[in-house]
Formats: sequence, structure tokens, C-alpha cells
Amino acid sequence: MNIERMATGLQFPEGPAIGPDGALYVTEIAGQCITRVADDGTRSVYADTQGGPNGAAFGADGTLYICNNGGRWSSDMPSTASSASPPNGPGTIRTVAPSGEMADLITEIDGIPLNSPNDICFDDHGGFYFTDPAWGGMMGGAPEPGPVCYRAADGATRRVADGILFPNGLGVREDGRTLIVCESLTGMLVSFLITEPGVVSATPKGNGMIGRRSVPDGFCFDESGRIIVAGHGTPNLFVLDGSDGRPIEVVELPERGLTNCCFGGDDFRTLYVTSSDEGNVFAIEWDRPGMRLFPDR
Repeated sequence: MNIERMATGLQFPEGPAIGPDGALYVTEIAGQCITRVADDGTRSVYADTQGGPNGAAFGADGTLYICNNGGRWSSDMPSTASSASPPNGPGTIRTVAPSGEMADLITEIDGIPLNSPNDICFDDHGGFYFTDPAWGGMMGGAPEPGPVCYRAADGATRRVADGILFPNGLGVREDGRTLIVCESLTGMLVSFLITEPGVVSATPKGNGMIGRRSVPDGFCFDESGRIIVAGHGTPNLFVLDGSDGRPIEVVELPERGLTNCCFGGDDFRTLYVTSSDEGNVFAIEWDRPGMRLFPDR
């Protein structure tokens, strides 16, 4: 398996997403911006978001939807050593239109402010799910459960699941009937049955465990349905069976701090992996194509 260090010098990279132009876009949480990464590793700032841009996904019209955590990141790693102090501001779902215009789309639900939005994924109905964890447990305090939220195509927004100990990466399976969520503070992935857009089963079931020493952060699916999980705190990608979470393989990268991953490239067989500690992006030649995401499918 060929693993290439594609880009370096990023300030806590996260949220990889493939843009309408086929290029890779990543969030820089501590850099407070969105960065476009060309095939040769050349970087350019796409949007200066401020706050703490985390997960991101492109909509059908080319608008980039960003989980902005308000400015929360670890300051004790090489990639954030020269960054500003975390502002710890309010969390938002922020958009960047193809024109470059930015706006805060969601700041509260039912009068309750968002916590610190983390990751986002679209479904096949034009809506999107996002995780909204509370940061207390991640920063050494008492664990606080957080919700998964949904915004429908008509703009209606609600919390659809709660009680998850730091809900993090998430994704909708290819059949559109299952939502999988990383529960970072337990080391588990949990799944919910989607009964209709934005409505999920009341009780999740386990869909994989990578262990509490290797925090399940972001993930993506390949075309066979396997789940590829970035194990934060380790150099490991965990490959799990998509239906039951059975461990299949562990892929070791050259450094710790993996945060997220997505597929791209001409044949959609390049797996891009963001790594926060040293601030790098890796490109891996995968053995099969990735799953095409909504709304691009």
C-alpha cells in the first residue's frame, strides 16, 4: 500500500472534502480557514472562516457547509504551536457560497445555542446531519452527552438523537437507511436506523469498537461498505465491516493524530487522510474505490 505525505504545514487539519472542481479541501481548525490542496500539494486559502472550522461537506450547488466549533483546539502539538489562542466562541453551521460569500446558517435549535458542531454529512433527500458535542469531557472534565442534529431541505432543523458521549464523525450508508456515528469518549461507533429523513431509531446499536486509547474521530466508506476510521491519538486507520463493525484490517501511517478521511482522485481510489499533530495530509492508494457521497451520487 503506497502512502504519500501530500501536504505539510497545516494548523490542525480536519474535514477533508472533494470540491466541485475535483480538488481536495481541508479545514484548518487552528488556522481558522479552509485550504485547497492541489494534487502536487500546493496550498491556497479558499475561505477565512474564523472560529474553528471542523467537519465540512459540499452541497449540490457547490456551497461548502462547515461545522464551526467556535474555536476549540488543542494547543500542545507542533501544528498549533504558532497559532492564536483558541477563542472558544459560539458554535455555528457556516456556509461558503461559490461566490465566496459566508453566512451563519444555524446558530441555535429551538432557542438553544449549538455547542461545538463537529462533522456533517448529506442524505439523499437534500438534508444533512451534523454532530454537536459538548467539549467538557474531551478537555478532561466530566463527560457530557451531545446530540446529532438534522436540517431538512426546507430548512427545518431539529435534534434527532442525544445522549452520545462526544458525537464526532458520522455518515449515511449507501442504502440511505442507516446513520453511523463515532462516539469518541467510549471508543465505539453506533448506528441508527433512518425511518424517514431526519427521523432515526430511538436506541442506537453498536457498529464497531476501536478502543478508548484510539479515539474514533472521522470516517468514510469504500464502495464495498467497509468503514475506514481515523483513530485519533494513534497512527492507525481501522477498517471495519460496514454491517456489523467487525474489525478487518489496521493500516499504520507514519505519525499519530489522524483526524478524518475521504476519497477522491481521478478514479476515486485515493484515500486522503488528515493528521492533526504534525499538520499533514496523506494520500493512500486504496484497493477499491470509495463510496460516492450524497449529493454527488
